[in-house]
Amino acid sequence: MIDRILLPTAVVSGTDATDDVYVHNYSADTVAVDSIDLMPKTSVSTHASNYITTTVSIGGTTVATHTTNSSGGSALTAGTRLAMTLSGTGKQLEIAAGSSMRIQVSKNGTGPAYSNQIVATARSLRAGL
Repeated sequence: MIDRILLPTAVVSGTDATDDVYVHNYSADTVAVDSIDLMPKTSVSTHASNYITTTVSIGGTTVATHTTNSSGGSALTAGTRLAMTLSGTGKQLEIAAGSSMRIQVSKNGTGPAYSNQIVATARSLRAGL
């Protein structure tokens, strides 16, 4: 039996150079992240020099990124879910009981204002499952 967990929702927003939020694993078990979605409240176009990059990390290891850089990135549309591609594998996607996952948005150039809800799902890794 695999227990699915919806991790606490976080909102990362701002107009400053960077913003950080943390999603905490409140369960008594280690969990493995299955998906991370961005749900923008504000649309952000792609741009070559004024863009934002959202980075998700667990234990200092980057496990997903998204950029609005026009060179390889994509725009964010308000109210439209964007599934982030997980780059981490195996143990890199595990959040120990009581530990956190970090979401950081960094701006390049003057960068746009942003407001993104982060939704992540995980599965419990209880012993014996």
